[in-house]
Amino acid sequence: MVAHALFIAVTAVIAGGLAALLVATPARWLADDADLTALTGSRAFRPSLLILAAVALAAAAAALFPIDQAIPHPPEWTAHAPGSGTTLTPPHPTGIDFALTSLSLGAGAAATPVLFVTDLLIRRLPDRIVYPLIALLGAAFITGILVGNSTLWWFALLGAVVGILLFGAIHLVGRLVRKPTMGLGDVKLAFVVAGVSGLFSPWAPLVVLLLSVLIAGIWALIAGLRAHDLKATTIPFGPAMLSGLWLGSVGAPFVL
Repeated sequence: MVAHALFIAVTAVIAGGLAALLVATPARWLADDADLTALTGSRAFRPSLLILAAVALAAAAAALFPIDQAIPHPPEWTAHAPGSGTTLTPPHPTGIDFALTSLSLGAGAAATPVLFVTDLLIRRLPDRIVYPLIALLGAAFITGILVGNSTLWWFALLGAVVGILLFGAIHLVGRLVRKPTMGLGDVKLAFVVAGVSGLFSPWAPLVVLLLSVLIAGIWALIAGLRAHDLKATTIPFGPAMLSGLWLGSVGAPFVL
């Protein structure tokens, strides 16, 4: 289908462009010389590979996205009410839904490799990446609700809000009992993870949450065994959340 191929291409181009901007400006979004040196000096921070990963991720996500929620098509049925003279049709995507979905998936995919590597290497999810991403996605979701036709915009916004509130509550409980749970960066990232996954399916955020916890648990166990100290071992949760986002989102329609 030409429209589906165009959807994949547009999403990949958005991801590639935004990823190129991110990898070209680490000094701006880190604003810390020590962290900048540690990040850019690592072999894991390879701009070309990070851009390629973002493009591949965006293309795969767009290819596996429920196309009936993003690609404009004629309504599957219509019903005419003779008494009132009105014609009823089910909600169906428009060009606005197409554009906003491509933007949302592309932006999420663009930030994923950079945030993954950054949190892995220096244990940070930079606000100068996450805050603009939250603003962009929030604006896309609200615009979709106001002028789009896809029913998933509501689920995306609801998932994003519930996600950040849930992770915020976990963070506060951890602070109160003085136990390490998750950082504020993870709390803010929850808006992105739950919001983007909500575009795929109303239940996708739940699958993503469970999968993220599973990935983090396995990772922590392996790290603890290698360090011979399970209690003192800590891991960054961001990479697990980002992995769970894409694996859980594309897998949710098949398991629910």
